[in-house]
Amino acid sequence: MRHRTTKQLETIESILRDAARPLAIAEIHAAALERLPRLGIATVYRAVRELSDAGSIVSVIYAGQPQRFEWAIARRHSHFICDTCKRVFDIDAPSNVPLPQKRPKGFLFQGDEVIYYGECRDCRKGSVKEEARS
Repeated sequence: MRHRTTKQLETIESILRDAARPLAIAEIHAAALERLPRLGIATVYRAVRELSDAGSIVSVIYAGQPQRFEWAIARRHSHFICDTCKRVFDIDAPSNVPLPQKRPKGFLFQGDEVIYYGECRDCRKGSVKEEARS
């Protein structure tokens, strides 16, 4: 059940909908502060919980990473984790990896998830600049 819409909720919803990648609470808060300078972190947590309860956003959790949230979309997709800055990005790559031929007896596979690791464009630009200085 959705509560009344507030300027804060609309702002946070807009940030998540327009993001090209899953965002951590701190990233959502930082982006929202640019539009609403007095926005408290507790408001961000409440809005994220409300959007999650409504099914508008989903949680993205990877070991060693903060919990992130992204707009719920119908298609499955892969993610890329930058080893340098630790940001997570959506990747438009097929995530339909063939399932193993041999399964444990009685198991039913219902999906998969592909995670790519490396260095993002922003961090690579920084690395290239550092290498050029050496």
